[in-house]
Amino acid sequence: MEMDSNPITKPSKKGAILSAVFYALAVVLLITAFVSLAACHQNITRQLEQGVPVQGNELAIVNLYLTSCVQYFAFAAAMVFCGKAARRVLALKNEAPVRVTPYMLNPPAEATGSDYTDEVEPEDDDTDFEAWGFREKEE
Repeated sequence: MEMDSNPITKPSKKGAILSAVFYALAVVLLITAFVSLAACHQNITRQLEQGVPVQGNELAIVNLYLTSCVQYFAFAAAMVFCGKAARRVLALKNEAPVRVTPYMLNPPAEATGSDYTDEVEPEDDDTDFEAWGFREKEE
């Protein structure tokens, strides 16, 4: 799928810069994940060499891997997704053409039928206040 050939989804300058920032963060997070993975593996290997049994410590080993390096892989994947999404969203937002539909070009339609002003009856006087118990003061 080639995005640059479509004028609506052509990446804008802001989208390219923002997606490049997200990709750079993803690379930094991937480097951190691999360094953390190597350090975690080295730590577990040294503990096993010292005689710590694996049996009974499986949960601790898995927990060490999950807390030390897996989160960096997940965040790197999220940054790659954000980089792709930012490019597409900003391209659609900034480059979307204004479409003129035919109904915008037609003149306003003439109103047909009766007007509502003919049907409204004006009030003669304020006699409805007397029904409520209010009386005008006569001076």
